[in-house]
Amino acid sequence: MHKPMSVELINEYGEHAVRVNVEGHAALLDAPEVDALIEELGKLRATMRPAVPEQPLRTHQYVLEIDPCWYTERNPLFDGAVVFLRHTGLGWAGFAIPTESMHRLKEALSAHEAAAKREAHHLPVHALPN
Repeated sequence: MHKPMSVELINEYGEHAVRVNVEGHAALLDAPEVDALIEELGKLRATMRPAVPEQPLRTHQYVLEIDPCWYTERNPLFDGAVVFLRHTGLGWAGFAIPTESMHRLKEALSAHEAAAKREAHHLPVHALPN
């Protein structure tokens, strides 16, 4: 079966690159070019319809970043916080979170933390780590 597009990681002359092949036309992209392409595709996708779903789809297997790097800062022009999360493949993504939403996020994370503590206290003795 012929695929109209393929993307593969290659090691061209000692440096990693991505080869994008569309209908027989290929382009080699280095890491900064891949970063730029991901960023540009993200901007374009934001304008497309249908929009990205507002809730994660339960049927989709998302790639999870375990314990991502994060950074927060206040912006004097925005009432809330700016949060940056780092994905090792997609790069840094910034989110301007208004104060009200920031409070809801804090409550949701606190609820997860409390549930984890409750579950840890209810583990059978033989299930506790050494």
